[in-house]
Amino acid sequence: MTFDELKQEVLDTYMEYYVEGFKHNDISLIDKMVKYPIAYINDGSVTMCDSYPINPQKLKDEKQWDHSIEWKFEVTAVNDKDAHAVASAVRCRKDGSKIESVHGFYAFTKTTEGWKMYAVADTTF
Repeated sequence: MTFDELKQEVLDTYMEYYVEGFKHNDISLIDKMVKYPIAYINDGSVTMCDSYPINPQKLKDEKQWDHSIEWKFEVTAVNDKDAHAVASAVRCRKDGSKIESVHGFYAFTKTTEGWKMYAVADTTF
């Protein structure tokens, strides 16, 4: 496969499972693209998790997060076994006011079941 084809596969996986899972508060959908245990990198530490460490519904409730704008996702490196990607967005309330910016890093590996995320890091500002 070409570089562009591999990038598209990773993007398609991210959109189908991760974005839709977050949009609909469906961890079971996110679970379909995660290889557990997953490394969660946050606040200067790494935690190995047997379940997805970020709960979309909890985030929405705690932050009054309704939607995101200025969303970007880019596969920055990919080969036939591994991929790295970064994403960023601005989280907003229902009235459109900004809550925070978020930036994420994701590491994927290609398995017989398709691309699986095995590491995630996030930073908000």
